[in-house]
Amino acid sequence: MSTPGPLFVIGVGPMIGSHVARLFATHQFSRIALFARSTSNLSASSAFISAAAPSASVHVYNADVTDPASLTNALEKAIAEVGTPEVVVYNAARIQYGMFGDYKEDDILEDFKIPSLGLYTSAKVLLPRLQSLAKEKPDAHPCLFVTSSPIIHQPFAPVFSLSMAKAAQASLVKLLAEQAKDVVHVALVTAGGPVTPNEPVNNPANIAARFWDLWEQVKGKWEFELEVK
Repeated sequence: MSTPGPLFVIGVGPMIGSHVARLFATHQFSRIALFARSTSNLSASSAFISAAAPSASVHVYNADVTDPASLTNALEKAIAEVGTPEVVVYNAARIQYGMFGDYKEDDILEDFKIPSLGLYTSAKVLLPRLQSLAKEKPDAHPCLFVTSSPIIHQPFAPVFSLSMAKAAQASLVKLLAEQAKDVVHVALVTAGGPVTPNEPVNNPANIAARFWDLWEQVKGKWEFELEVK
């Protein structure tokens, strides 16, 4: 297999996003593009990756996933500078605890925009390019992976708004998988509960390894959802 194309991580932070990028950078991926609204997250994540994979070329882009124009511009700039991605990881989300009635309507709308509107914009820009890559390079393995949660199957009342938002996102991912028509590997990685370095299962390194497991799956045996265990 030839050297894979770039990895794009949309919604990078100190936990899952940066660990996924670091793992891929230490395994063949030499071009990494990171997207986040926070400049400090981008800087810290870039340094974290470079420390483990000094030869990797890490590029950072400020982008607001709730702003389609901002996100589209950042993605198109990255394509021009880094190249068409072979793997895209969408990791943007916001976790706010609250029961029914605790949220303002604007908060619910924001919680929808981050996982669903942002993913829709990302897919609108990148999925056609991933599909074209599959046709142009038969040995390529174009992928679109999304960080998710078991709440897509069983809503959790203390994160009422996030439960709704993640269910909507999971439906979108299913639609994208149908749109990709077995040309692009579209899949979910579901991690339940808080993610911290000290969690025995839901630690960022273990979660990142599940993304790598998906990447290594061969066509014909692709899974749509991989649960973190």
